[in-house]
Amino acid sequence: KLRRELLAEATGGGGGGGGEGFDVKKSGDTRVGLVGFPSVGKSTLLTTLTGTFSEAANYEFTTLTAIPGTMKYRGAKIQILDLPGIIEGAKDGKGRGRQVISAAPRAT
Repeated sequence: KLRRELLAEATGGGGGGGGEGFDVKKSGDTRVGLVGFPSVGKSTLLTTLTGTFSEAANYEFTTLTAIPGTMKYRGAKIQILDLPGIIEGAKDGKGRGRQVISAAPRAT
């Protein structure tokens, strides 16, 4: 089931720029990507900082696409992207690794 979900066509979330999957339109003054292992709190951090809902659960790969949110800090509008977790073998495409790795540098 997980494999089927990971390979399925995914759409992007809302709240910080439109787009689909990992192609999120940049909004604001800068962009920050949350990159890390699965289930370490990236989605909870996004929700706390921006108020944008990003589902968090007790299983890996709850987040399957880039979820954008925005916050203001000292007058600057900052777009934050919640990216799916990175796992061992990501460079070989495991767990959507190639998509996450290619999206991370664009989040700056």
